[in-house]
Amino acid sequence: MAYWAAFFLVLIVGFAIELFLGRRWWRLVWVTVVATLIFGGVIAADYYWRTLDQEVWSGSITGWEHKEEWDEWIPGKEDCETDSHGRKSCTKDRGHWEHHEAKNKIQTSDNGWMTVDESLDGKVDFNDRFPNSTADLAKYFPLGMPSASTHIYTNKVKGSYSLFKHTELDPKDYTDLPSYPGYVRDLIKVDRIVGAVPNKDRALDILAAWNTKLNKDIPDPDHPGKTRSWKQVNLIFVNVGTDKPREYGYALQDRWQNGNKNDFIVSFSPALDGTMKWVYAFSWSEVDILKLEVQDYLSEMGFGKDFAPIVDHVAQMVADKFERKQFAEFSYLQIEPSNTSTIIIWVLELMLLAFYGYKAIRSYMRGRGRSSYDRGFEY
Repeated sequence: MAYWAAFFLVLIVGFAIELFLGRRWWRLVWVTVVATLIFGGVIAADYYWRTLDQEVWSGSITGWEHKEEWDEWIPGKEDCETDSHGRKSCTKDRGHWEHHEAKNKIQTSDNGWMTVDESLDGKVDFNDRFPNSTADLAKYFPLGMPSASTHIYTNKVKGSYSLFKHTELDPKDYTDLPSYPGYVRDLIKVDRIVGAVPNKDRALDILAAWNTKLNKDIPDPDHPGKTRSWKQVNLIFVNVGTDKPREYGYALQDRWQNGNKNDFIVSFSPALDGTMKWVYAFSWSEVDILKLEVQDYLSEMGFGKDFAPIVDHVAQMVADKFERKQFAEFSYLQIEPSNTSTIIIWVLELMLLAFYGYKAIRSYMRGRGRSSYDRGFEY
């Protein structure tokens, strides 16, 4: 634990400095406080960034709000001053009208209220002229339309020793692996089919509807009167490319760190003849047999000419058998500071110690100089 050594070095050397150079203990207290803030701040920042993760929530549109534009009369403000003779003089600004633009908001079950400035396809701008009612707004955002949003959470698995890493390969060797689908487009959409598949637009619509269904609110048996997400899972399909080796699936798992806590990821590589060269599913699921059954199903079906029925069938399999692993089981994990943070702690603590030592020695030498002068004057 080299980072602790840097902290205690400041305390030990600081104590020695005061013991031999003046015993101004308030300086040691001050330096101890600063050293503690440096140490704690770097450790906290390291923990935050190393465990910071992003997950996708699925929901649906649940409401709308339209507020018409309006004008507000702002009365003039009167300012008064009194001079040295007690005479009071006042000036008053002229009042004016202030225009407030129309506001349009939608509500989703996954992300609450949000302002909208245009329709989802971008063809209709929302302004003071249109829409003119909640009913007009609702036509562009139908009740129950699937939605998605990204949210951050603390993932101790990400910052700790890997529980899923394939030691025989390095993801850095697979430079063409896709990025995690966390980009929100059209305000409420996240495309969770990565790569090319036949009839992708239809497949995306079906997958969005299923992810909304898999995350619908149901009564929470452990907390009467409250609700929870049904399956707490988002289904993701990833085509890593045609005729790729199976190691691409393992490398994707390592790079995506087994997915987020509510992901069920199905990676695959189609062969040139339309069959599946391999299928590999991974997830934080308590039911491993589900992963094997999904792999067997896609391997049997092949890539086909329409991916929409495949999405529909796999989603039903997930709905029937998926059980999410509770991340509370990983609360025991200890997150050790990174080497970079350890170096930063050492550099900052040594800089503090150098500054402290310089000031203490300088003060000590000045004190000795004054004592010598005083003795010479007395002589």
